[in-house]
Amino acid sequence: MKYFTWNFDDGLEEDKEIIRILKQNNMGATFNLNSSLFGKRKMIGRIGNLGIKEVPLEEYDEKRFSLLKYSIHYRIPEDEIVDVYSGFEVASHTAEHVNLTKCSKEECIRQVQKDQRKLSEMFQTEITGFAYPYGRSNASTKEALKECGITYARVINSTDSFCLVSDTMELPMTGWHLQKNIFEKIQRFIDSESEEDEFFLIFAHGYEFDFNTKESNFEKFKRICDMVAGRDDICCCTTGDAITAIKNTRK
Repeated sequence: MKYFTWNFDDGLEEDKEIIRILKQNNMGATFNLNSSLFGKRKMIGRIGNLGIKEVPLEEYDEKRFSLLKYSIHYRIPEDEIVDVYSGFEVASHTAEHVNLTKCSKEECIRQVQKDQRKLSEMFQTEITGFAYPYGRSNASTKEALKECGITYARVINSTDSFCLVSDTMELPMTGWHLQKNIFEKIQRFIDSESEEDEFFLIFAHGYEFDFNTKESNFEKFKRICDMVAGRDDICCCTTGDAITAIKNTRK
């Protein structure tokens, strides 16, 4: 079986439109949330297709000259979170979106467990998935996550392989929707005839679809969904479900 999964960070207002499109295509996805940042309103400055600077809304001045182009970076308020993400997997992204490689092991555990407790309480489910803020990990952060009961953790590295890695505590993305060759890579996945289970994790931030550039827009998102949705040989599901299914077949 082939498993295709979307993986989104930060819990942004754009996720509402993303989820509407996912539901139209009967597709699953995983959303990595920061429970201490619900409702925060910022602007994201970009160069090209890369968001590189966050500015609190109250400090943003559209009349001020900047080499960066800005888009909204509004996080969904807490009182809407459960309704928005119901039916999808929610995973931890730390409580406050901190770079864990700069934290002590104790702070790593605090950031993850605080997020897990809040999300577990809200969704009445165990939180075992994770995405590293800024994609940064090391041996210490991996050990901290394991102590918190995390079973998989996504990094920002990319792989050309469709085989699920053995170490899911450093889970690479197969593709970023921004990549110029993303359609070719997905087509290779569709055409692949491996006898082993295959896995495709595609990553995005919701705000990127608002850039409306050639490489990043909602129409491109819809095209990707159209490519893989409704195929008998591809299961479009959450990241956690895909990993669990593949690991079970390997036993």
